Order: sequence, then structure tokens, then C-alpha cells
Amino acid sequence: MADRTVLLLGATGLVGGHALRRFATDPRWSRVVTLGRRPIGTAGPSHEGHVVDFDRLGEQAELFACDDLVCALGTTMRQAGSEEAFRRVDLEIPFEAAQLARSAGATQVLLVSALGADPDSRIFYNRTKGEAERAVEGVGFEAVQILRPSLLAGDRDGTRWGERLGLAVLSPLVPVLRGPLAALRPTEADDVAAALVAIAAGRPAGRHVYRPDAIREWAADPGGES
Repeated sequence: MADRTVLLLGATGLVGGHALRRFATDPRWSRVVTLGRRPIGTAGPSHEGHVVDFDRLGEQAELFACDDLVCALGTTMRQAGSEEAFRRVDLEIPFEAAQLARSAGATQVLLVSALGADPDSRIFYNRTKGEAERAVEGVGFEAVQILRPSLLAGDRDGTRWGERLGLAVLSPLVPVLRGPLAALRPTEADDVAAALVAIAAGRPAGRHVYRPDAIREWAADPGGES
């Protein structure tokens, strides 16, 4: 087993839950640390879960000692309740976590963003995601991996009605979404998780952005050799 630690934020979410199961059963990591607002079940002997106050992360800096930081945090406007609260979850916390992890020695960060992320977008969601990417990229990691899936498919709770509606509309259109439109096909959450593990293991140096097609390719390459 490798002497390597991955720190995962968002382990109770759709992508994060799949990622936790995959990291916790992968011998390339000896420790899989998760931080969350509430306790979660242990995913395996290498899993180490901590309940934290995300408004006081700086007081818990010792928990950020890792090699690889994976941020799969995300919410919706309906869940957040305001633009300010949405930015807190999708931008400010990932940025603060990246700073703490980098200061503690992490050399790689993997951020689950979204297709269409653009810091200059007029669309609030896309702009916030783009600003999060830019903020994390500026922290100084040796390797920055940005995953931009399309609408996520997978078993989720019943609170994200907009995404459920989007899937209902897009799923029947998958056979005709070809060429440039192929990126609009829903991305399986477990494919994103598999890609996170493969990319983290492969650790391509520098900044890389992975769109849906690249995510699927990495997901099909569990050895991390793409």
C-alpha cells in the first residue's frame, strides 16, 4: 500500500459518495480523510472521517495535511437559499480548503466544476464555478485537475428537482447528441468519481481541464495511465 493521503470534501454528495467508496478501496492511498458537517459511515479501514465547522476551517488546519485534495462540494440555489450562501459552498470553501491543504504540503488539487464554467459568464452559476476554478488554480499546486461534467446522472436525493427535470429532458435525446453536442449528454456521477481516482493516481503536472468526453475516457482507465 502506498503511503499517500487524499483529503475529500463533499463525501455526502452524489459524486463525493462514489469517490469515497473508490478511494477507500484503492491501495494507492493509505489514508482517505473526509471532512463534513455530519458523521458518515466508515467506507473502509483507510477511511478517516471528521466532523468540522466549515466557517472555522482555519482552526482545524491540521486536518488538511494530505498529498491530494479532492473537492466535490456543490449545492443548488434552492438548497442554498441565496446567492451569497451558494458562493460560500461552491467558491469560498473550496478556495479556503485549497489554501489550507497547500500550506500543509498538498501538491495536487482536483476540483469538480461544471460544463460551462466561466468567470466572465453572465450566468451566476457558471460565473461562480469559473471563479472557483480560477481561485483554486492560483493557490500554487504543482498539479491542478479541473473536471467539468455535464448534468450529473445517478441516484440522488429528491431535492434537486431542476436537475431531475433536466435529466428527464436530455436522456431521451442522448442518441442524437453527437459531434459538438455530445458534451451535453448527462455524465454518470460514478464516471466522475472513477475519473477522479484515475487522474489523482496519474497526477498529470500543470493545469488540466477535463470535459465530459475526457472524464469518460479516464473513468475507463482505472490504472490512471491515460
